[in-house]
Amino acid sequence: MTAPEAVAAAVAAGVEPVRIPRRVERSARTSEVVAASIRSQIARGELKAGDRFPPEDELMEVFGIARTTLREALRILEAEGLVTVLRGRRGGPRVTTPTVEHMTRMFALLLQIEGVALTDVHDALAVVEPPMAGRLAASHTPEALAELTAAVEAAAAAAGVEDDGTAFGEAAAAVHHTLLRNAGNTSLSILGQLLHEVISQYYRRSGQHATATERRRAIKSYRKFLGLVTDGDAAAAEEHWNLLMHYPDRRNKQRVDLYS
Repeated sequence: MTAPEAVAAAVAAGVEPVRIPRRVERSARTSEVVAASIRSQIARGELKAGDRFPPEDELMEVFGIARTTLREALRILEAEGLVTVLRGRRGGPRVTTPTVEHMTRMFALLLQIEGVALTDVHDALAVVEPPMAGRLAASHTPEALAELTAAVEAAAAAAGVEDDGTAFGEAAAAVHHTLLRNAGNTSLSILGQLLHEVISQYYRRSGQHATATERRRAIKSYRKFLGLVTDGDAAAAEEHWNLLMHYPDRRNKQRVDLYS
C-alpha cells in the first residue's frame, strides 16, 4: 500500500492519519561542495592560473575535511582542467586555465554520441569563420596583423616540408585559430576554435592529410586573405574566407569519431 492509500484508508476507518513528511533530498557530496567552492573562486578571478595551493594538511584544515575528500575534490577540478597536481618538492595543486584541446574532449564526445557528421561541423564553422574574417579586416591591431602574417608564413614553410602532412595540418590550423582569436568576439572565437579542433583531431587520428596541390592552394588563399586584411577590406575578406570554408572536405560524410 502506498502512502496516499494508507492515509485514505485511515481516514475511512475514522483513525487520525499520520502525517508523512516529504523526503529530504540528498545533498551533494562534500567533495563536490569543495570543488564547487574552488571553481567559483577561479571563475571570479580570486584564484588565477599559476596560483599554488597550500599543502594538503592546511587545505584539509581550511575546509574541515578528510584527505580522501580533498583529493577527490581536486580530481574533479583536474578533470575540468581547472587544477593540475604536480609531483615533487615544488609540486602540489596549481590553478590552470582549460585549453581548447581540453574542452574539445567533452565537446567531441557529445558530437560523437549524437552521431554528428563532419559535414555538420564544417557547416557550423562556415557560419562562424567568414564573419570573423570580415571583423578582423575591419578592425585589427598591428599586433594582430603581425601574428596573422607570422601564422601564414609558418604555414607556407610547413607546406614545403616533405613529411606525412602533420606539420602543415598544425600550421594551417594555427592560421584559423589566429584569425578567430583576433577578430574581437571571444564567445565566437572559443566556439570556432572548438569546432576547428574537432576537425583537426579527427584528421590527426585518421592520418588523412592535404596533398601537395591542396597545400599550395591553401597558401595562395591565406596570402590573398592576408592582403585583404592588410587593406582593411572587410567585405572582400569575408567573401574570400567564405569561399575558402566551402572548399575543403564538405563531402566527408564520416561521423565525428575521436573515441573509438
